[in-house]
Amino acid sequence: MANNKRYWTGLDDLHQTEAFQNLQGQEFPQHQAMDEALGDESLTSATTGRRDFLKFMGFSLAAATLAACETPVVKSIPYTNKPEEVTPGVANYYASTYYNGQDYVNVMVKTREGRPIFIKSNTSTGVGHANVRVNASVMGLYDSARLQGPHLEGSGSSWDKVDAKLAQAMAQDGRKVVLTNTVLSPSLQRSIDTFCEVHGAEHLQLDAVSHSAIREAAEEHVGSKGFPAFDFASASTVVTVGADFLGTWADAAYYASEWIKGRKPESRDMSKLHAFETVMSMTGSNADTRTMVRPSDHGKVLVALHGAIAGTGETGGLEGALLGAVQKAAMDLKAAGPRGLVVAGVNDLDAQRVAAAINTALGADGTTVKYNGEGLLAGDDKAFAQLVADMNKGDVAALILHGTNPAYHAAQKDAFRTGLAKVPFSLSTAGLADESAARCTAMAPDHHWLESWMDLRIGGTRIDLGQPTIQPLFDTRAAGESFMSWAGQPVSGYDLVRLTHNPRYTSAGMYNDSDWNSALHDGFYMTGGDMPDSAVALGLDIAPSLARLKSMKGGGMELALYQKQTMGSGDQAGNPMLQETPDPISKVTWDNYVTMARTDMESMGLNTYIAQRDKASVVKVTVDGESIELPAFMQPGQTPGTIGIALGYGRGDGGENIGKAAYATGENGEHLQTGEGKPMPIGANVFGWATMQDGTPRYDVHDVTVEVTDKEYPLAATQIQNTVMDRGSVVKETDYTSYLSEADKAKGRASWNKNHTLAVHEDVNGDGIIDAQDSKKTSAFDLWKSHPVEGIGHRWGMTIDLTTCTGCSACVTACHIENNVPVVGKDEVRRHRDMHWMRIDRYYASDWSQERGEEEGVGVIASYTKMEDPSANPQTVHMPMMCQHCNHAPCETVCPVAATTHSNEGLNQMTYNRCIGTRYCANNCPYKVRRFNWFNYKGYAKFQNINPSQDSLTRLVLNPDVTVRARGVIEKCSMCVQRIQEGKLNAKKAGAPIVDGTVATACAEACPTHAITFGDLNDDQSKVRTNANNNRSYHALEEVGVQPNIFYMTKVRNTESNES
Repeated sequence: MANNKRYWTGLDDLHQTEAFQNLQGQEFPQHQAMDEALGDESLTSATTGRRDFLKFMGFSLAAATLAACETPVVKSIPYTNKPEEVTPGVANYYASTYYNGQDYVNVMVKTREGRPIFIKSNTSTGVGHANVRVNASVMGLYDSARLQGPHLEGSGSSWDKVDAKLAQAMAQDGRKVVLTNTVLSPSLQRSIDTFCEVHGAEHLQLDAVSHSAIREAAEEHVGSKGFPAFDFASASTVVTVGADFLGTWADAAYYASEWIKGRKPESRDMSKLHAFETVMSMTGSNADTRTMVRPSDHGKVLVALHGAIAGTGETGGLEGALLGAVQKAAMDLKAAGPRGLVVAGVNDLDAQRVAAAINTALGADGTTVKYNGEGLLAGDDKAFAQLVADMNKGDVAALILHGTNPAYHAAQKDAFRTGLAKVPFSLSTAGLADESAARCTAMAPDHHWLESWMDLRIGGTRIDLGQPTIQPLFDTRAAGESFMSWAGQPVSGYDLVRLTHNPRYTSAGMYNDSDWNSALHDGFYMTGGDMPDSAVALGLDIAPSLARLKSMKGGGMELALYQKQTMGSGDQAGNPMLQETPDPISKVTWDNYVTMARTDMESMGLNTYIAQRDKASVVKVTVDGESIELPAFMQPGQTPGTIGIALGYGRGDGGENIGKAAYATGENGEHLQTGEGKPMPIGANVFGWATMQDGTPRYDVHDVTVEVTDKEYPLAATQIQNTVMDRGSVVKETDYTSYLSEADKAKGRASWNKNHTLAVHEDVNGDGIIDAQDSKKTSAFDLWKSHPVEGIGHRWGMTIDLTTCTGCSACVTACHIENNVPVVGKDEVRRHRDMHWMRIDRYYASDWSQERGEEEGVGVIASYTKMEDPSANPQTVHMPMMCQHCNHAPCETVCPVAATTHSNEGLNQMTYNRCIGTRYCANNCPYKVRRFNWFNYKGYAKFQNINPSQDSLTRLVLNPDVTVRARGVIEKCSMCVQRIQEGKLNAKKAGAPIVDGTVATACAEACPTHAITFGDLNDDQSKVRTNANNNRSYHALEEVGVQPNIFYMTKVRNTESNES
């Protein structure tokens, strides 16, 4: 019998209404658009029953789901002739060199389908290591604020018109000047020299942050020009007086990776670092011994140090603890002898003369200090001061700026701005319409460094090369090409570089020069010949310098101007990745502030606690009659009687278009406005407050006024002034003497890294008594069956050495860029909704302890409260923290939809499209490393001025191997699983096992000190396994029993037991 059952989809189908029949006849129904339906004015007077409302909502949910599944109509055009080097889905790497006047690093640029998306250090053939600023510089390539072509008189123009206007200006009488940053490119220097020779112009150099006193003192000291080459790797004792060589001072990108070579405790020859400084810096936070010094006493420290080394007995007028610290440093330096090194960050000629004399007295010349003519930081402040004077007198007919922005960073910036308006013709090659370029007659934008051919030379016999990794995105022109064109000798940027090093080069040899191709592959070539010997000291009399430094006077309140690790001199102020990266010391993002000592803030009645609802007090700082208002931030380690303000802020004070992230935003993401209706800069520009001394800017002021205001200001910090607070299971540390005494003990047996145990009710030690001495390791206790990862297949893991981690945050930006981590802005960070997959917990030491509490009769709870107060000059620990990929992960057991699971290779995985956002996992994570997407960051208007994915150009930096997460899901460190998979596939294609070191996470790859090591824990020959077996390794919160795949290594300070 036939089956006469009938099924229908709804009542319309059952009754076969006319509307249903019409709809059924269309293969692709054209429904009314939702905005049209809701825009029907008749709906405002309609009444909708509850059942109709639910029916409509059911339809809208289905419609939204279907719309999300639709694919935009696009035409996919395959390669007709696919470039040999481009394979869709496969990354290419190109050796290049980064130089912006401050940082100099050999890098590898990762491209996908022709788009540069990631920058890492060239560890194979390069020197230096990419820091946080170099990592993030890839964002600048896709900055929508970049000039898209030449401009003339404030409007878009053509290259022909700009060239004609410049030629006309060069024909006029008067002084003609090319002002650049320090030029290290032989080809660019050749093009500038050619231009100057043709037009009778002169070339001056100016650095954003001056180091001219070092060069001038070195020239006096040995009789030849050049920046001293400091060999931190060879130094067994380093004393720094105000030089943050691990952060921003001089060639810090190189110094940090070299200094750390002497900091391995296992070498039994660990170097020692003494730091004398005003503001807590990265170098000071990593010093074995740190001493707080007022800016006016920096010179006196050098005088006393020289007196102790030279045996003159001169103390510089110091006394007490400060003199004792200097004498202790001098004792260590004398013991080091030629392996000692003194560096001074004060841009003061007398101070640099004394520092050079100390190194000579140690016998360090030729070992840790070499005078062989390095070209770094060649700015001439005195020549620039004369130029500004001539500009204001009307004596300058034409000024061309390249790589420098004196209207922002010059100490005489106001005088420069006034004088620039009096110059008949001015031109800037800046890629942005910055403070100087926007005031020029013409703008001839240079290529971004990732679009350019370059050659660079610091000194010696090595030439570093840079190559374009993408065609120019806009109508820009390489600066070298421009100068040659203006000289009437047009040449391409590529030919300019080739001809500089081979005058016989012709286009016929473009592809068949094997030496050139090999050099380009490696990123450098050697010119031949020997490295020049270090020049010999002339033995000049420094008595006048000692007398002047000793007589220096200070005021009631002194100011130190410094650079942050993230912002540097401010040239990347429009980079949202850098703005959101927390300062390694203060942990504040998106802001500038005044650092102050706790005692000073309390005496002035200022807020010392800053959180989401607790705002900072605003203070008024006055220097020579000029005042600014900034929030005050309590900074442990700040010298009492001093304040600190970072350079690099206050960009775009005239409303210049330097990038959306350079300006302050409100709670809804809108740009805040000044009284003139311009976007409000972040912080204040204090370059103009540098003290001019004999024509050289010294970045401190010895007498300032600080006043309390009735204003408050919200600061966004990812962490407040946390101490270790007896967190022995989180941070473990010891002194070098104690380490050496137990260095050969088995893992878990040394007093500074004992195994965590739990008491059990059985006679474990066999003494016949069951008591608290009977215990077992936490690994003996399991609530559930372990994952079978030990010794089976791969087990990916990581070790992090707290001794060599400097807290530089290069790992943070590398992780952000590699994994498309969203930038959320100041307001969200202030609400503790930052999205960092990796954070660096910064812990301060406290003067209080439980032992002291027992001695003074203070209870346990009260003692813990007191331990939350950091010391006035605390020791510091930097601890990178990310998902620990626990084998007994508590997040996995509470997820109701199995969105977080454990792989058979030891990874804690996230399945984004399964996550429903309960956040149970985040609550259950003992390390608090899971992040929740509160908003659709790539689409919500609040983030339009912040998040790169909302800009059609900037989103090109996104990594196509990593999905951009949606609103309502959890995300966290994935251990760069996309890189692991790539490594496994490459090994499979090669038919070989994965070799240790061929797979690296973004953070491990970016770490300049190699503190982070990644690899296969099941590979007994791997470096990560060796480190994990080291007796310094431990698990954070080991007593919880979650069995992480991340190991930390006990921090060792090179101090005596009684100094720790």
